[in-house]
Amino acid sequence: MVEFLKGFSIFTIIIYHLLQTLKMQDISGKLIAFGGTGVHLFVLLSGFGLYLSHINKPLPFLDFLKKRITKVYFPYIIIVFCSALISIILPIFKNSLYAFFGHVFLYKMFDESIIGSYGYPLWFISMIIQFYLVFTLLTILKEKINNKLFLAINFFLSIIWIGFVIIIGKESERVWNSFFVRYLWEFSIGMVLASEYHRNKNQFNFKIKSIYILIIGITNCVLYASLALKGGEIGKMTNDIPALIGYSSIAIWIYSIRLKFINSFILFTGKISYSMYLIHTLIQLIVLYYLGSYSIFLAIAFTLILVYIISIYFQKSIDFAYKNIFKF
Repeated sequence: MVEFLKGFSIFTIIIYHLLQTLKMQDISGKLIAFGGTGVHLFVLLSGFGLYLSHINKPLPFLDFLKKRITKVYFPYIIIVFCSALISIILPIFKNSLYAFFGHVFLYKMFDESIIGSYGYPLWFISMIIQFYLVFTLLTILKEKINNKLFLAINFFLSIIWIGFVIIIGKESERVWNSFFVRYLWEFSIGMVLASEYHRNKNQFNFKIKSIYILIIGITNCVLYASLALKGGEIGKMTNDIPALIGYSSIAIWIYSIRLKFINSFILFTGKISYSMYLIHTLIQLIVLYYLGSYSIFLAIAFTLILVYIISIYFQKSIDFAYKNIFKF
């Protein structure tokens, strides 16, 4: 199921970014934003995956960072470098050494002017790297206290951060509204779920009827949408709980009805999800540059096909380097 949820979240995020090019102004434009909600589930899954890996093979802080840099940072910088290089020929990104080195040396996560350079969705990489820097501290904290207190502390920290950002009027700025502390409660839930998953011999021990999962999903999606549509930037900052519950419930419901083709497709997507996330904006802008004036719908379809094809080979390259060159 975890691989399915990862694939589902990345697929909907990418579809959301592709459909944004249609620039729909009616309710349809609001509805497609639901796809972007997958970021909440992906944060939870990141906490789950990292802590499960820690349980199975604990690593010292520097070894942990080395592993993460190899698997996440290097592929990310390769795509940033390719984006900068292509932008010399095609005007799809605004080139600057300051922005480029902001990615290389990671200071772009603190500078709103370049946080969206070389692909706005890359803000997520900044946030997840922030989690890598504090992950060892989180594991130490979790192992010293019980799960309920661990979740309560991190939920409280997230609430404090959200309130602070709203008070200083920075809720519309990515470097503030997407600092890792905002998502700390979701990441922590993932860690707790991983410990329970391991304790239950690598299986989820819950049984809820599909219809109830769907009802929970729809109810929370309505609440999430209401806050987002009526509450402005503050509403978007405070609707994370129904967003995570609603989106995750819908994803679990789709998985539970066991439509073979859909499940297989999403599971396959999960295996190349990181590569897809890294390259989809670059591919989208290149395709739009050449085909956008002919047909936006054709450009979107062609982009999605190319993203899958290129991601397959890029992910294979990442996996090969990870196993054979860096020996992880």
